[in-house]
This record gives sequence, structure tokens and C-alpha cells, in this order.
Amino acid sequence: MTKNSPCAIKTKNKMGQAVKKLMKLKSFDKITVSDITTECGFHRQTFYYHFQDRYELIDWIIYNELLVPFMDEFTFNKLYDKFNTLLETIESDKLFYQRAMRISSGEVSEYLNVAARQLFVNTISSLSNKELTVTQDNDEYMLIVEFVGFGLTGIVMSWVQRGMKESPAELTEKLVKLVEKCKNFVINN
Repeated sequence: MTKNSPCAIKTKNKMGQAVKKLMKLKSFDKITVSDITTECGFHRQTFYYHFQDRYELIDWIIYNELLVPFMDEFTFNKLYDKFNTLLETIESDKLFYQRAMRISSGEVSEYLNVAARQLFVNTISSLSNKELTVTQDNDEYMLIVEFVGFGLTGIVMSWVQRGMKESPAELTEKLVKLVEKCKNFVINN
């Protein structure tokens, strides 16, 4: 069995659901690998076959539940739907994501930042009919792309930390308008 076989994915999903359930009952620092494996009926060795530690499991959940769907078949025309789905997913499991992002905020921030930067590069490339390569040699684009990446990531992280008071639809509208303004600025300059 490989670590990405259907059986392995099913096993990882069960562990993910177990840790999510446990995190609704107690803080992450009180949850052990034994708690997770007991909750899903696995042996500790099974856990360590798939993950190095509990933190890697949290990263795996966030990556697979938030970032893979966000980046999959992303186009500028799908911007609203992608952001809204991302935010609705977070809101649907609010307590877990609030706690998980506190635990793994650096990893989450980096994942989202990379995704947001790539999104912006792809968007500008497709709209300007040019292949843009964002490298250290292209300082102006690099600065704009990093600014947009950090900005979008910061807004999402801040929304989670503030308790998600705006609806996903409200925040999505604001994010889409922001990306539109940034896109227009880059294209016009």
C-alpha cells in the first residue's frame, strides 16, 4: 500500500475526522496520538506510517480540505466561487479551523500565501496575454505578487481569528473586488 493509495487516503481521512472530533472536546495540546488512534480504531503504528506527528496531520487536513479544492481548476472566472467555497468550508467547521490555524498558523499562512501568489500570477498572465514569470529578476512584479499573496492570506487568517463575523459571501465580495483592483493596476501599468 502506498501512502497515496485509496486505502491510505481513507485511513488519513479517518484520522483527520478523529482529531477534528477531539479538538471540539479539548485543546490540541491535550490530544495525544493514542487519543486519535483510539478514536478511529487504529494502532499507533498506523498513525506513524502516515504522519510524523499530530502537527503534520493538522497540516494535511488544512491542505486537503482548503487548498486542494481552492487551487483545483482555478481560473479568474471562478474567483468568487473558489474564495466563497474556501470561506464556507472554514466556517462550516469553525471551531476546528480557529484552533487549527492557531496551532499551524505558519504552515497555513505559507500554503495560502503560495496559492494566492500563484493565483495572481496566473490571473495577470492570462489577462495580459503574456507569460509572466515571477522571479527575483522581475522586482516590480515580485513585489506586487508578494503583496497580494500576503494581503489575501492575512485577510483570511484575520477573519478566522476575529471569529468569522462577516459571512463568507460578504468577505468573498470584498476579496474579489480587491483582486480586481490589483489586477487592473498591474494591467494598466
